[in-house]
Parts: sequence; structure tokens; C-alpha cells
Amino acid sequence: MEPLALPETTRYLALSPSVLAAIADRYGMLRVGFSGALTADELAQCGLSGGVQALSAREAQSLFSGWDKDGTLPPSHRAAARAAVWDAFFRQDLELLPTTLPAALRAHSSELLTDLTAQDLLTLESTLEFLANGNAAVSADALPGAWNPTRRFYGLTDASRAAVQTLFNVWPTEAQAASSSEP
Repeated sequence: MEPLALPETTRYLALSPSVLAAIADRYGMLRVGFSGALTADELAQCGLSGGVQALSAREAQSLFSGWDKDGTLPPSHRAAARAAVWDAFFRQDLELLPTTLPAALRAHSSELLTDLTAQDLLTLESTLEFLANGNAAVSADALPGAWNPTRRFYGLTDASRAAVQTLFNVWPTEAQAASSSEP
């Protein structure tokens, strides 16, 4: 794995799928539709309907893990289905996020892929409070990438890096580009 070239001041949260499922579990059932992520044939093959499904975060994670193991669906469709679930998670019960998400991150701090300080968690809490109270629009997308079937790994590509740089509206500085280590 290689890191993304982001400035040191960029804030992001990286979670493993299992930690995200554990954090999302406390929200109960998610109502999510997969018709925008999967074809009608893929929905039928997976035993899903074109309508809205009610899934817990654990059920969704189990579904995704099964797809990853058996290669039932193309990686891009699996990523789109994951994005649909987490998009539903952030849209539903938005008012709960400012308190429950930071508390869950504290509870799982040793399992996170991002180092969070107490100040980071307070900033996250106040940002989520602002977004929840301001009726902020939530958007979700899946990064492009490449599936390595031998290593069973979905990795970053040049298209992934460009998408992240566009999302965060940042570009590596000359010093970062010349450095052998990234921020």
C-alpha cells in the first residue's frame, strides 16, 4: 500500500470495514437501495430486490465480505454498493452523528487507521453538529481503483489519486513531489 499525497493539514478519517460496521451498528437498521449500484441481474443473483432494503451495518458488512470472497460482482459495483450503504448511514439519523460518531470513534480508537487526537475529535464533533443543524447535503462516492485478485486487494491508482486530490482540492507541492516520504 502507498499513502496518498495530501498536505499535512488535510483531515480525513480512515476506517476498516469491520470498524465502520461496529460503529454503524449502534444506529440500527439502514434503509438502502442498491438499484443504482447493481444491475437487475446482479440484484437477482445476490437475492436482493430493486426496492429499498433494511439492513444492519453487520448484515451489510457480511454481504460485502461474501461478495469480496466469491468475486460475484465486479469491484466497481461492490464499491458502489458500499457507497450506497454508507451514504444511507450518514443521511439517516443525521442529528445523532454529532454525539454518537465521536463517542464510537473514541471507543474504537485503537482500531482506527487514522490517528485522532482529543482536539481532532472535538473538531469532528463541532463540525458534525454544524452540518446536522444546518441541513447540510451529504454526498458519497466511491474512489476508482484496481482490484488485485491474487492479493485480494482493492488498491489506489492514478485515477484514485486524482479523485482524492480533486475531492480535497489539493495538489502536491514541489517539495512533496520531490520527497521520498509523503505527509
